[in-house]
Amino acid sequence: MKLRALTLFASLSLAACGDSHPLAGSWSQETPDHKPGMSLSFETKEGGTRLQVHTAPDANDSHEHIHGTYTFDAATGAVSVDAELLGKGKPGKWTGKLADGHLELGAADTKLEFHQGKDPHGH
Repeated sequence: MKLRALTLFASLSLAACGDSHPLAGSWSQETPDHKPGMSLSFETKEGGTRLQVHTAPDANDSHEHIHGTYTFDAATGAVSVDAELLGKGKPGKWTGKLADGHLELGAADTKLEFHQGKDPHGH
C-alpha cells in the first residue's frame, strides 16, 4: 500500500512539473487598442513542431482555429512560423525572435507582438 501511494505521489509530482520549453503555454497578441487579439499555442513536447492559433474574437465573440508549424532555435531565440495568421490568402511565412518573455513575428510589412500568459479563449 505504501509503495502504491509513493508511486502515485511521484507520478503526480512529475505531471505537475510542466513544460520548461521557452514557447510552452499560451501566447496572447498585444494589440494597440488593448482589445483581445489572437493567441498562439506551440506543441513543445518531444520535438513538436505544430502550432495552433485562435484568431481574434469577431463581433459575435467567436473565433477561428488555424493550424500551422514552427521552428525554434534555442541558442538565438529565432522563431519561424508557417501559418496564415491573418486569415486565408494573407502572409503565411513569419519570422521573428523570442526574448525576455516577448515574441515578435513579422511578415512583409506586418509585425505582430505576443506575451506569454493565460489563454484568453479558455481552451
